[in-house]
This record gives sequence, C-alpha cells and structure tokens, in this order.
Amino acid sequence: MTGRKKYLQPKDMLLNAVHDLAELQKGKTVLCDTLRGLVSMIVTVYGEDREYKFDVSDIGGNRSEAKITLEGDTPDGRRLIDHEFALLDYVLVDRAKADLAEMEEIDRKIRLK
Repeated sequence: MTGRKKYLQPKDMLLNAVHDLAELQKGKTVLCDTLRGLVSMIVTVYGEDREYKFDVSDIGGNRSEAKITLEGDTPDGRRLIDHEFALLDYVLVDRAKADLAEMEEIDRKIRLK
C-alpha cells in the first residue's frame, strides 16, 4: 500500500525529517540513498516488524512530495500510512517557520467578526 503527500518544505528538509522519524520510532534504517531521496526503515510495533519505504522528490518551487509505501499486506495499511504521515507532519512542524505575531493578528481579526 502506498500514500503520497505534498509539502511546502524543500526535499532536504523533508529527508532530514524522515531520518528524525526513524530515530523517533527507534526504527532500523535498511536503505538510505539521499541523492535519490530514498529511505527504507523497519519499525517494530507491538512485536511486529513493519517496513516503510519513503521516496522524497523535489517538485519545484522549494516544495517536495513524499511517497510512503508499507511493505506486505495488512488490513490496516491505510491507517498505518496515515500514522506515518501524521508523525512526519509533527516532526516538520518543529522546523516550520511561522510569524506568530502575524497569526495573533489574524486570530484577533477573526474574534472581532
């Protein structure tokens, strides 16, 4: 099963986040080809090994796309891939730049309406 998602971050930042994701889950990296944007890791959850293959590509405009493939058949594959994307999003949020003052002004305007 495979899922895809586009990101507003460059390829290098997304690849760094994938490596952080492996460390966060105590995963074992079995393939790392940074030039081609390929990372494969095995994560053990509740005694069961799951292999995730990440394929990160540059889509231009300082943006990238991540493709996650879960090896093997599992009935909850879609949920597991969604979980990996959620973790990847979480890791990226730490690096995402945000103008908090601007966000506070937007929140204030919304509350005034």
